[in-house]
Amino acid sequence: MDYGVFANKNVNSRNRSDRFVFPRDYISEVFQRPRHSRPLEHCQSIGDRLKNLKYTNYVDKTLGVAHRDSLKPEVERWPCIPRKKTYLSSVHSILDLPRYSDAVFPELLDWSKDNILVAALGNYYHKLSLSSQSIVSRVFTRHEIQCCKFDPRGELLLLGTNLRRVEIHNNACNKKENEVICPCYVKGQEPFICCSVTTVDWSPTGNSFVIGCALGVVSSLTRSARVIACYRTHLGPVLLARVSPDARYVAVCSVNRNCVLLLTWPDLVFNSRMVSDCLIKTFSWHPWRSALLGVGAMNVSLSASLALWNAPTKEVRETSLGPAKYGLDAMLFSERTGELVASLWNSGDSFYHKTYSQLVVLSDSQTVVDQWGAGLSWSDSVRTMVFNPDGTKLATATMDEDLIIWNFLPEDKVKKNTKRKRFSAMAVYQDKAAQGFSIR
Repeated sequence: MDYGVFANKNVNSRNRSDRFVFPRDYISEVFQRPRHSRPLEHCQSIGDRLKNLKYTNYVDKTLGVAHRDSLKPEVERWPCIPRKKTYLSSVHSILDLPRYSDAVFPELLDWSKDNILVAALGNYYHKLSLSSQSIVSRVFTRHEIQCCKFDPRGELLLLGTNLRRVEIHNNACNKKENEVICPCYVKGQEPFICCSVTTVDWSPTGNSFVIGCALGVVSSLTRSARVIACYRTHLGPVLLARVSPDARYVAVCSVNRNCVLLLTWPDLVFNSRMVSDCLIKTFSWHPWRSALLGVGAMNVSLSASLALWNAPTKEVRETSLGPAKYGLDAMLFSERTGELVASLWNSGDSFYHKTYSQLVVLSDSQTVVDQWGAGLSWSDSVRTMVFNPDGTKLATATMDEDLIIWNFLPEDKVKKNTKRKRFSAMAVYQDKAAQGFSIR
């Protein structure tokens, strides 16, 4: 058992070999020391570089110079209410995640509706209460955990493990209620291979869930773990599977692939496919639209790009994300503001000590409204991120095995009922009434 999980990290330590945030007095010392020479633009923040690019294009347009403006990337926008003040610079707490860097798949962190943060490491999952800043429980599982997800009601915890097992645990009593074997194996068609469940996700109402395995099979199941449908992607291990906010589609992508599949939910019938020239890194559904998918990718020059895919109309708009020579690690839309949170790293300067990662908040593909990190060497790449129930805190897990809880937005003075149910479309109501079966 890893008793160091969620242990507080001392940000005032002088040994900075594996720390994420420097103490204030140490930062001033770093800028006074002589360092290896490199272009000044590599030390700039992403927001400053984008502002300089916009000003340069404005001056060129005023002077009648059109060669720069023709190379300007098209700005793609999505529904959001951008912030007017910066909040991301303050850190709520920095905790430890031992052995997280050894995990093959990153989805080992989630936040429940009752404000419980869970981290699954090895054969244990650990629960932290943010209000009391204490560990609630440590629970042992028979099989090594590959991914985890709370249901929207906060009652059940879904665990995808190796040896084809999916476990459903009761969140209140921390006990396993049900277990199901991944239905990827078909008798007589291929030799038996023991797979691992690599990704899980719940439908918006929590009456059904989707799983993806290392053999490239996507399956939909009811809340009682009864199999509804299966679909073989033939693309290798499934990296992500996400159900749309209107419960009509599920998006699927595989490891080291350049395409995203769109299947109907929950019968898993092929609907469409988006093929890109870039390597798909991650994707996220926009919470304010019924089925608007943001797909993050990296091209051959290690620059991040963003594609906005409208699932009902199959319209795809693609643009660059941030300045050139910045790669993408993870991204997520905020349910509170509609802004896009992305972890970008300077791929043009990656031959130095570290990847110089920056955490940015974007209102569109070329506008940074908030950020942390100025491209210096103390920040490490973010593998996954998750919001708390009211959207005011953001938890990120890094390759340095740090769990950083950020103050994303100011807290509400009036507490909201996070367990209140509401339906945004008729498809969500049908998913609720039909217990996960498709009647459309």
